[in-house]
Amino acid sequence: MSELFDPNIGTINCLAAWQQRYGRVIPCFWFWDPMLVVTDPAVLREITVKNFNIWADRYMLGHGDLQQQIIRKGVFFAEGASWKRIRRIITPTFSSTKLKLLTHHINLTSGRLAQKLRDSAVVGRPASAKNCFGAFALDVICGTAFGLDINSLQNINVPFMKHAQSLLSFDRYVQMRLTLVGLFPWVSKIFKMFNIGFFMNRDVNFFKENIMALIQDRKENETSQKFADFLQLLLNAEASDEEGIALGERKLTIDEIAAQGIIFLIAGYETTSSTLQFLSYELSRNQDVQEKLAEEIQSVFGEKEEPDYYNVKALKYMEAVINETLRIYPPVHLLSRQAEVDTVINGRTVPAGTAILIPVANIGRDPEFFPEPQVFRPERFLEKSKENVNPFTFLPFGYGPRGCIGLRLAMMEVKIALVHILRKVRVTSATPEHLELEEYTGVLVPKVPIQLNLRAVQ
Repeated sequence: MSELFDPNIGTINCLAAWQQRYGRVIPCFWFWDPMLVVTDPAVLREITVKNFNIWADRYMLGHGDLQQQIIRKGVFFAEGASWKRIRRIITPTFSSTKLKLLTHHINLTSGRLAQKLRDSAVVGRPASAKNCFGAFALDVICGTAFGLDINSLQNINVPFMKHAQSLLSFDRYVQMRLTLVGLFPWVSKIFKMFNIGFFMNRDVNFFKENIMALIQDRKENETSQKFADFLQLLLNAEASDEEGIALGERKLTIDEIAAQGIIFLIAGYETTSSTLQFLSYELSRNQDVQEKLAEEIQSVFGEKEEPDYYNVKALKYMEAVINETLRIYPPVHLLSRQAEVDTVINGRTVPAGTAILIPVANIGRDPEFFPEPQVFRPERFLEKSKENVNPFTFLPFGYGPRGCIGLRLAMMEVKIALVHILRKVRVTSATPEHLELEEYTGVLVPKVPIQLNLRAVQ
């Protein structure tokens, strides 16, 4: 194979064309780094589950040097033994018992979101999907992770919102840094020396300082145990000595606690926001799906019952709608792994250090796995049909030990939001007419912001 990536047609289209020509395991280079692009479910099972120990770490351009020191301690970017220890410690914070305690804040924020959309419907003004769902996602994170009620839905200009949007803007400055490091790998060492990373320092420092202040306040506040948010759960696992050195396998340092807080924000903000944007856009195009959702909500909850972690499990059609949205528009459309040792894949010897690229969106849009993939058809994920879905062809949350730790929280959050929204409004139409995607950084977002036209129902 000797072919250059074509940026003019986009990552998804380019990888689809490569697959047609070269198959489901494609050797290539990402700048100077050797890589395999894999869309074969059997090989993906081998990488993510069967031989996970060989492929436990993610591939990162610059080999970790493009993440600020605090970011590298977060569970998403951590490597090796550090990742295993951190993941093991924080996993209990996502148990069903703990998630149940978070539903009050999610309901509060969802109610505010639904009312904001209804207000737009009443005055006949289109609602900005990006602003509304972005503010909602941030408010939920601040409440469930840090016990803060910032209500950015009512004030889009709060500092938390500004820095969250900036943190995940991935502007040309970020793209230039990525390209520079790709072309000249030694530059990453200079970036590391000056703590220049993938994210803007001003935004990382804002959240680090605020989380550190919250931690200090909790440590000085004898009644801090009343908090049921993630920060308090992580603090309960903090090392007890003054220097913050981890004591054994069951403790986190202060920096590690702050890092998980930043990662919660990074992982939960854009992913939830973009999922709700794309879902609402598809509801505008598929009015029958929207009405089926409304009917299911009515049958499960009636007019008044409040959704929570347990009762939203009865929303089977809603879950299918969410999954179908994630199939077409996975927020993180590229996943990666990196070989720790020499290994063999598909009869091919793979040297240590070789990266694996998993194009999640391409797999979800593959007609071999999902017939008529361009058609929005939630029935694919209803019980009888779902049995035919190979789990390694539906990977919006990854799979295996390194799959998304917040999967159940994310699903609960989106379901509760939809219950409140569809009790108040219907999406009648949306713009732009043709949806183009920005996919440079691996996070799918609309190139042109989606505007929702709404109708009040109560």
